[in-house]
Amino acid sequence: MFFPIILAIIIVILILVIIIERRVMNHKLETETYAKDQLVNKISLITRENTYLKNQMLEKNASNDTHHHGLRKAKQELQEILSQYQKEGAISFFDIITTGNLAVKHPLFEYARAFDYIVITEKGLFNINVKNWKQKTFYHFTVDPSTALENNQEDTVNQIVGRYIADQFHSQFQSTRPTTYTFIERIRNNSVTYDFYNYDPYEQSSKNAKALEDRIAEKLNHRIQNIGLVYFTDGSVNLIDGPTERQDFVETVSSKSSLKEVIGETVTHAPESLSEEQYNALLSHFH
Repeated sequence: MFFPIILAIIIVILILVIIIERRVMNHKLETETYAKDQLVNKISLITRENTYLKNQMLEKNASNDTHHHGLRKAKQELQEILSQYQKEGAISFFDIITTGNLAVKHPLFEYARAFDYIVITEKGLFNINVKNWKQKTFYHFTVDPSTALENNQEDTVNQIVGRYIADQFHSQFQSTRPTTYTFIERIRNNSVTYDFYNYDPYEQSSKNAKALEDRIAEKLNHRIQNIGLVYFTDGSVNLIDGPTERQDFVETVSSKSSLKEVIGETVTHAPESLSEEQYNALLSHFH
């Protein structure tokens, strides 16, 4: 009688041991599976981040390469345009100054650095700011918090969108000052993002062209017209121009022919020109 009871107890204990062992093994298996899944997710996340950073670096390098190509192309086109006008007798002298070669301590550096090239002729100066914007670019949109955001009947759809986005971006600063923005639209991976520049190239070119004209007038005791040119070397640029009243001293051109036309009109209608002595004196201020 006693032996069967002992046997039954042993069997129950064995069953309990098996159940506990199975639960321990299942828990261990679940823990290992969870740890493996977490590791796989982490590796996948790191891989995606590395891929994103690599693409960003490639994109940045490609952008730099494109910009340098645009600079070389712009200089070659300027050389061809000016040489032709010189051959035709529209101008007698010209020089293309690469502003990147100016020393930081140069007296005109503060004003010239906004441009990539300064073209000097005896009938005017052309301050060239080269751009290579491939994306849709919303250019020169001004937000004035003191004025209600109302759509003008003459605005295009893109201008309406640009004004709204600029207004939303400006609202985060809670500023009451009118501010002008330039931003590009990027469409990728089922998302649309807008990247804002920290300056307006058009406004910057206008202010610096005017400042250069004033400084040169002080040094030469002779005023010669200065024109800022924001030159988009890629004619396919999708430029959405803000419906803002433009300032003087700056033009926007997006092809070699339009660049030639602006230079041609300026030198043709110049009210006066520098003598060779005055021209050389002006040129010496950039060396």
